[in-house]
Amino acid sequence: MTGSDNHHIELISKTVAIIEALRDRPEGLSLQEVSLQTGQVKSSVHRILRSLAHHGYIEQSARGGCYRLGIQFLPVANSVRIGSNLVEIARPHSRKLRDRFDESTYIAILRGGHGVFVDVQETSRDLRMVGPLGARVHFHATAAGKVMAAFFPKERRRAVLKNLHDAAITERTLVAPRQIEETWDEVRRVGYAINNEETIIGAVFLAAPVFDSADSVCGSVSIGLPKSRYTSQVRKGMADGLRQCCHRINGDLKAATYVHEGAFDRAQRGRRG
Repeated sequence: MTGSDNHHIELISKTVAIIEALRDRPEGLSLQEVSLQTGQVKSSVHRILRSLAHHGYIEQSARGGCYRLGIQFLPVANSVRIGSNLVEIARPHSRKLRDRFDESTYIAILRGGHGVFVDVQETSRDLRMVGPLGARVHFHATAAGKVMAAFFPKERRRAVLKNLHDAAITERTLVAPRQIEETWDEVRRVGYAINNEETIIGAVFLAAPVFDSADSVCGSVSIGLPKSRYTSQVRKGMADGLRQCCHRINGDLKAATYVHEGAFDRAQRGRRG
């Protein structure tokens, strides 16, 4: 926050904290979970959630069920021009990938040292992954985050590990720095990453990196599916499809001389090896 704390409005800060908690958990949170994650009393959280729901910014799966961000956030998100050229170039390729495998695909970009999901192309299947539009990626857990962190410079990777602070999301999330670094090294070697129930139990995601015209990692494309549809043959096909998809995106970004607007200082960036 900038400026004096005298201009701080507590209700707005509480509302933002609730929105951010739900943003990072696209599968939804119960009233109790929102209260615990934000440190706010349930009665206050409930009033804010009901107010946001009245305007379409919050949805509830059923009476007493989990809360999720509502569809009214979509036009808000679409009006934010973050890495817009990258998304416009990458989106047609992401759609083709979705159509090829009939599974939802996602575009994430780097901004201000963080990663965020900025585009979702959902499959029409009844059983599909909920789009995490606007959610921040986890560099140690999400496939989209791992595949970007794998190409960070060493200093940036060390900073990510230093700031984890026991960041387990599910029982399958790796939190040991050495294991995370080994995973990043393997991702860099094979060119894609896997999130096998590390953020959502019952869900698998694969991702490949996107590089701008200066060969600096600036985002990723990922594909998500229920664990019930995931096999070793599916993994191989999707990994190949993702690498081909991102190779074409990288070529288009290079042809457009695209330099990512939120990337790290050029002198400190990692190069593809």
